[in-house]
Amino acid sequence: MPVGGLERPTLERIAGLTGNTGHTGERRSAGANAALSHFTLLVLVSAVGYGCAALITPGMVRRLGKPMWMALLLASAGVVMAALGETFSQPAYLVIGFWLNLAGQGVAICSTTILQEQVDDDYRGRVFSFYDMTFNVTFVAGAALAAAFMPSTGRAPVIIALIAAGYLVAAVAYWLAGRESSGGGPAAPDIPSRSAQPSSS
Repeated sequence: MPVGGLERPTLERIAGLTGNTGHTGERRSAGANAALSHFTLLVLVSAVGYGCAALITPGMVRRLGKPMWMALLLASAGVVMAALGETFSQPAYLVIGFWLNLAGQGVAICSTTILQEQVDDDYRGRVFSFYDMTFNVTFVAGAALAAAFMPSTGRAPVIIALIAAGYLVAAVAYWLAGRESSGGGPAAPDIPSRSAQPSSS
């Protein structure tokens, strides 16, 4: 029997479409909320790794020296990325976020200290400006390249492999630099002991 000028089957089809649209919207909303929750957790875990670097790095530098510690951090980042990156699982990416931020901040602490130690006062400000600019440019360039080459699914095993290889290559470079700076032997710790530091009194 027509209802408001429409046959009942037509009304049922419209009701079904409306109901499906509502369920689809609910599913999308739930998925977006879950993604936001995971992203928030990832940011928090990464921040913990970032802070741990400040606690661990001074002691490791005293034992190993800055070049060797930087090489170990970069090598470990490459291993973690290669081992866990292609799993594309949320727990694995929490581990990656923690460790990459620990490694990145540890390397940043060492490189900043090297600049402060080895650059003359007359040039230190300009060197730090160039250092910050280089970091920012490479950071933005990395995001742009990811946007250009990352598939819509977010799964890119080749990119994961290239990132892991880049960390490992950088680790070898820092290890070789450390050997050269120490004459071929193990890198000597380059933080003076308390007895060697001048007294402030």
